[in-house]
Order: sequence, then structure tokens, then C-alpha cells
Amino acid sequence: MSNVIVLGGGPAGYVAALRAAELGARATVVEAREVGGTCLNRGCIPTKALVAGAERLRQVRSGAAYGVVAASVTVDFAQLMRRKEDAVAQLRGGVERLLKARQVEVVRGHGRLLGPRKVLVEAADERRELVGDAVILASGSEPVRLPIFDFSDPRILTSDEILELSEIPSSLVIVGGGVIGCEFASVFAELGTKVTIVEMLEQLLPGEDKRTGRTLQQAFKRAGIEVNLKKKVEEVVSSGSEGVALRLDDGSQVGAAVVLVSVGRRAVSAGLGYEEAGVRLERGFVATDDSLRTGVSGVFAAGDLAGPPLLAHWAYHEGALAAENAVTGSRLAVDRRVVPNCVFSHPEVASCGLTEDRAAEQGVEVEVAQFRFNANSKAVIEGEADGYVRIVSEKGSGVVLGASMIGPRVTEVIHEIALAATARLTVTDVAHTIHAHPTLSEAVGEAALAGIGHAMHSL
Repeated sequence: MSNVIVLGGGPAGYVAALRAAELGARATVVEAREVGGTCLNRGCIPTKALVAGAERLRQVRSGAAYGVVAASVTVDFAQLMRRKEDAVAQLRGGVERLLKARQVEVVRGHGRLLGPRKVLVEAADERRELVGDAVILASGSEPVRLPIFDFSDPRILTSDEILELSEIPSSLVIVGGGVIGCEFASVFAELGTKVTIVEMLEQLLPGEDKRTGRTLQQAFKRAGIEVNLKKKVEEVVSSGSEGVALRLDDGSQVGAAVVLVSVGRRAVSAGLGYEEAGVRLERGFVATDDSLRTGVSGVFAAGDLAGPPLLAHWAYHEGALAAENAVTGSRLAVDRRVVPNCVFSHPEVASCGLTEDRAAEQGVEVEVAQFRFNANSKAVIEGEADGYVRIVSEKGSGVVLGASMIGPRVTEVIHEIALAATARLTVTDVAHTIHAHPTLSEAVGEAALAGIGHAMHSL
């Protein structure tokens, strides 16, 4: 029986351990904090629990249009935060039960790579060396902390600390208009906070198409969210009982009761013995080949630590693949071409594969088929008719390459396109697939029909 040591119990790490055990290996996870990592404890799950609360509030407020009239609506923020913690605890418990059921040993403590196939674990009361046939590094990532900010100030937060607020802030400046910033902007704007975003690049969600960024910016404006693009924070002018004031590079100032700094994430790799053991780092991330092998024999890396995209579902995929390669000696390769990217803002944003802008950057000739949600029956019924589906296909062959979407529940709808792009189906294949009515997924079928010249419900 082979022995696999996994350094880190986040999405990549615990899935790697589960897969290794499934393949017949003895698996050990080394984790200093909670099993489940950032995603489950300080990222995806708690933030989406807040998103769910904001959605409930939005639905109640819009109820009058459906004949549901609430005399008054108040937010019990303490209960919202308790619900978040309950969801995290329930899901973390599920992961712990899975590990136990597959006889994965969880060793609590700080792990350090000593060399090929060897890890030192340091806890409060003991030091322990673990030796295995393979080591999978999965120590994850953490928020970038810009040096101009004093993070000991309780008014200056990262995405970790904002999840521990005890009350709704009256105002919030978000430094960074990426995925994390846009999600928190939507949540706190719905809760009644005055939200201002400062983004140094020319659009919100810089990784998405410019069209998507503009559409989201327009939606944010309607929601009362102020967006400052192509501006950079130069200095924290003041911080006190009245809040925090920031000076921007154009000389203007913005201020709020609380500041959220969400300018990206960096790998957790410093001080863990990686470079000393011969593992090569690039900008802090562990460099691997396509089979997730590092340059050190028997040492693999997966998840955020192994570089972008820093997404939990990608970490799941890499963790499972790293485990299979570690246990069986195979050289299965990761495929980054079609990875869904989802933003739980309001409206939601999703994309996968080649979008229009990505295709243009790569010089790929494409055709685009579009359908707007204002012609989708379900979206109109739900009162969420803004946005669109844009399917990108290879010019001539019609093979689906990807899509960009913004609108209701597109984080669920995107997967049909991900499957089509992965399987190299054509727009015609998608168009000839019957989509149930009335559903939001019909927007995909309608876009595909428009792409082959058979549009039914759009001009």
C-alpha cells in the first residue's frame, strides 16, 4: 500500500486525500486550521451564505409587484451571520465525516517540507516527521495585503475579516473591482450600506469581457453602488472614529466607515520549506508540469498553490488528478481550456472557455450568438430580465469554444456550455437540444438557434 502525505486540508488537499484513499493508498492530511480550507471556512461558502441572505431581502422588497406586501422589512444581521456559521459548520462536518469514512488520517499542526517524500509537522506539544511515497503540496492562498494599509486597524479589512463583522457598516469602500469585491459590493448594497468601489483597471471584473464589465457597472449604478475605474489608492489619509479616508492617484478622496481591500490572492508558500527542498517557485506559486509534478521526485502540487485559476472547483480537479498521478504513477494532464468562472454578484456573471475578448487576444476567428434575458419567459416572470447569453463558436465549423453570460442564475446555466465546449459540440448540436419551458436555460437554446439563423423569440 502506497503512502501519500497531503500538506493542506483545503479543496485541493482533502479531495487529493479522498482520491488517494479511494485508489487504495494510505492518506494523511496535515492541516493547522480547519479542514475545508479557505473556500469552506473563509471564502466560497460563507460569502455565498451572505449572498443568499441578500437575495432573500431583495425578494421580500420586490414582493409588492407579485401581490406580496410586507408591512416592514428589517435585517437581523446577527442571525444572518449565525446562518453563515451554521452552513459552514454543517459542510465542514460533512468533509470530516468523508475523511473519516475513507480512513484518512488528519494530523493537526503546521507542516513543512523537509525533502522528497518527507514532511515535518509542528504542533503546540510535539514535533513529528511523516514519510510517504509521495507528497502533495496544497497549502492554498491568502488575501494580498497592500503595504499602504495598516491591517491592525479594525476598520481596514480583507475578505477574511469582513466575514466577522458584528454590524452592518453604514458605508464601505472596496479597493478592487474583481470577483471578491463585486460579490461583497452586491451583498452590502442590498443590506443598506453605501458602497464605493475603486478599481485601478478600466473595467469591473478585469478577467471577463469588457461588455460584461460595462453591463455589471450599469447594474451597480442602478443599485446605488459608486464605481471609480482607472483609479488607484495612493494613501490612507486618516483613520479614526469617523471612518477611513483614502487619497486616490487623481487627487480625489473617498471615505467610509470600513474599507475592504480585495486586490487578489497570493500563494501560501513562504516558510514552508519548499525552496529549501528544491521546489521551484514562480511569484510565490509552486511551478509544476501539466501532470502537477514539481521538479522534486515524488512531490506534487495542486490548487491555489499551483497557480491560477484560483478557484475551488479547479482545486478539486487538480487535487484528484494529483492523487491519481501520485498513487498510480500515471501522467494525467490538467486541461485549462474550459474552466467555468462564476461571480455571485447581482446580477450574476459566468464565463468559460474562449469569450470574445479572449478569442481576439489569441487571434482566433469566432462567431457570436446572443440572446437577451428580457425575451426569456422565466426571467421576466422572476423580475430578473437584465443580461444576456453570448455563445462563442469557431468560425466555419461552429464548434462551441465558450461563452460569457450575465443575468439571473447564470452561474448554473454556464455548465451546458462548459460541457458543449469540452465535448466539442457545435452550436447546431446545442440548438437542436430541446430546452424545457419556461426555464432560464432556454436562453442558451435560444442563443444557439439565433446562431444558426433560426431565432424564435428574438429579432
